[in-house]
Amino acid sequence: MNYVRSLGVSIVGVAFVLGVAITDSTAADPVFSGPQVGEMLPGFKLNGVYDELAGKTIAPLDDAGDSPIVIVFVHDLTRPGFALTRAITRYTESLKTAKVYVAWLSDDQSEAEAFLNRARPSLNLNVPVGISPDGGDGPGSYGLNRNVELTILVGKAQKVTANFALVQPSLVDAEEIAAEVAKVVGKSAPSKAQLESMAFPGRIKMKRKERTDRRSTDQTPAKASDRK
Repeated sequence: MNYVRSLGVSIVGVAFVLGVAITDSTAADPVFSGPQVGEMLPGFKLNGVYDELAGKTIAPLDDAGDSPIVIVFVHDLTRPGFALTRAITRYTESLKTAKVYVAWLSDDQSEAEAFLNRARPSLNLNVPVGISPDGGDGPGSYGLNRNVELTILVGKAQKVTANFALVQPSLVDAEEIAAEVAKVVGKSAPSKAQLESMAFPGRIKMKRKERTDRRSTDQTPAKASDRK
């Protein structure tokens, strides 16, 4: 009887371990979105939104040619995701030798354009932004995954050198992505502090102003009435 009970406990224990292993394996399954490393970057078009590009057609791959390129496909919008987008786009733009684009994916083109113009001050993007005319799925030849928030592609000579399909992006991802961007342009990777300052440029300016104001106050001579 004890043997049967022990055998039953053992079977339950093995089943539990297997169940945990299967669950962990499923949780660790990679998420794919867009062309993978080594694959070609197909040409695609965007409808420009801001400034001189507003209403014009943008062709990122035609513009970049064989130069390094970074494309951020935005499937959804959250604050952490856009902090990451600002950090990566501003860093790439600062390199001067790489092209960078933000491709907005939406099933409603008019609503997307209105939102981007309305939210421009808070989004604070200083690179070309365009809306995909192919809707929420983006360019058909890219095989983008609508279930991720951001798909970030790094490439050179029209080929993918790094692919990041991010379900819950955050600034923590910035260092790894920026390192891949630095690699294709032959530069050293930026520090965490550099990327944080690019993600929140307004916050850095505010801190600098506070320090300047504090120094000015400290250096102001005391009035005679204050010394009494």
